Amino acid sequence: MLQQRVNALTGESEWILVSDGDDGDASDALAESLYLDMLNDRARNTAFSSAIAKLGRHGHVLDIGAGSGLLSMMAWRAMEKQCQVTACESFLPMYKLARKVCRDNGTMGAIKLLHMRSDEIKVGVDISSRADALVCEILDSELLGEGIIPSLRHAHKHLLQPNAATVPYRATVYAQLVECDFLWRFHDLQGVEAQLQDGMAFSPEDFYSYFKHRQHAFHVDEIPGIKLLSEPFEAFTLDFYRAPDVCGQFTRAVHVNMSGTAHAIVSWWVLQLDKDGLICYSTAPRWVKGASDWCDHWKQCVWFLPGQGISVEQHSELCLVVSHDETSVRYDINGGGRCNSFASGFKLSPQRCCMLGDGSRRSIIRSAIQKALGEREVGNCLILDDGLMSAVCALSTVHGSCHVAGLFPGCRRDGLKYLASVASKLSIIHKDVKHLTRDDFKGHKVDVLLAEPYYATYEHALPWKQLRFWYERTTLSPLLSENPIIVPCLGILYGMACYLPDLWQSRCCLEGVEGFDHSSVNSMLGACGNLPDGQDSPILPFSIWQCGRHESLTKPFPLLEFNMREEIHSLSVFAKVTFVKSGLCHGVVLWMDWVMDPENKDLVLSTGHVNPSGSWCWKQGVKLFRTPLQVTETLELNASFNSQSGEISVTQMV
Repeated sequence: MLQQRVNALTGESEWILVSDGDDGDASDALAESLYLDMLNDRARNTAFSSAIAKLGRHGHVLDIGAGSGLLSMMAWRAMEKQCQVTACESFLPMYKLARKVCRDNGTMGAIKLLHMRSDEIKVGVDISSRADALVCEILDSELLGEGIIPSLRHAHKHLLQPNAATVPYRATVYAQLVECDFLWRFHDLQGVEAQLQDGMAFSPEDFYSYFKHRQHAFHVDEIPGIKLLSEPFEAFTLDFYRAPDVCGQFTRAVHVNMSGTAHAIVSWWVLQLDKDGLICYSTAPRWVKGASDWCDHWKQCVWFLPGQGISVEQHSELCLVVSHDETSVRYDINGGGRCNSFASGFKLSPQRCCMLGDGSRRSIIRSAIQKALGEREVGNCLILDDGLMSAVCALSTVHGSCHVAGLFPGCRRDGLKYLASVASKLSIIHKDVKHLTRDDFKGHKVDVLLAEPYYATYEHALPWKQLRFWYERTTLSPLLSENPIIVPCLGILYGMACYLPDLWQSRCCLEGVEGFDHSSVNSMLGACGNLPDGQDSPILPFSIWQCGRHESLTKPFPLLEFNMREEIHSLSVFAKVTFVKSGLCHGVVLWMDWVMDPENKDLVLSTGHVNPSGSWCWKQGVKLFRTPLQVTETLELNASFNSQSGEISVTQMV
């Protein structure tokens, strides 16, 4: 059959032929998903197993969002294999995986797997009767983002008997007022720019209409400088045993126990799985009693308060309105909350806001572009990526008849409107690189190519996906002048061997999960730790500063160099690295450094976790070892870049 995928270098969709039963790129999607981490969360699995075992005997159990089928098998076992279990899973790759897991555990005849959403199920067509028990776990870090409210409403109305038993029973969201300059820099770009006073402005007057006004998931324990301004308070409760309201609004009086500036509201939830309230699971941060161990699939949430925050006094009381719609939660202090959905369109992420407000990054890009455009008289300057910084700096630097244009492939409609509001004189070419001709440059060639590089499509991907710049620079070769200026001139892949116990444990191979065999799906889920001989682990994108315990065991070492003055080509290298610390090495962290000026080593943009601002805004690549390595004197690695696929591989030499 034909399957669509996105080429990592070109950013274009293409169709590939896969054989029947081959999931093609689906395994990549599952490998970078949180399913494996979730199935490795023993506290979660034990809590669900214990609560389902307390349900007692039921004739028909419904599992919504079945995933691997784990909860369905738990229910089948708890009912002493005497009940009917119906499980629905709408994501096709996961549905196929669930069939495999159920087949491996001998439950295919007992569990009816449906490839559909729960609101597509018809009693009398897809299932014979209403269920008298429900198990489900369609919860994200915010609680509501995966559609638990509409799923519960439909199930109670159409698929469940009255007073059906449910696991979970209810969830309670808690919140806390915090001061944190670090978090402020993730959203108040206007305030940050006012503080920087560097003459550059990347935030228009209506900036806040472009910011993603919703909760954002973070491991807040890893965030520096958090000051707690209030005690935790209950935001709202969601019952699973009955149909919840579509939306809700709740007024809370928040007692301030410390003076300061409230920059954000941190929230988490506690899941009560049984009716008696004896079995619970919490996503609370470590400063709250009862917090669970680190896991990546559920984090805490941060709601940014407007502008530079709200000044609060000790012993004062704030009126906080908490409201939610079917899929999101919002908070309003001393104002009326509204139960509405967020507007669609172009929105800046906190990571991009932090990047745009990074004083060091701004200075480096401006200095590099000023030098590039001041070296000699140029006629055409082309910005290849979605780099807002490059556009603003180029327009403020050019002189004479130089024409500045950009492609901005990731900007559409509102994104172009934002761009025009901060770079109004920029000429935007609405073409792909491969369709450009000299007519687009008034019959002349391109003298300067600029990029940060930053492609919006790859903001949360492996850092070398930005090598799309190299591919597009190569495609443009016939249109480049004889000695073009290219910024950045060089990309360098760096690595660092690290101690990563929490991340490694979360990416371990599955064997028995609460007594059910999951070993056959490890490769599809991107397992890394404890892989069988002959199997290699994938390189996965993670923000290392958010990955629990971590420590560097070597100095940063270069692996591959990508010369932007040359056309794209494959590369390979052997590296021998010396450890500088003793301990246990779980893998290698990988990132890209971009050299903006070959004559000034200080003009380098880094996406690495050794650069604080780089690590906060970018994800790094992580190559976890099959078995943790007891540190000896050296580590030997092979690294390669495939110019056709854009993929990088790193292999430990044993």
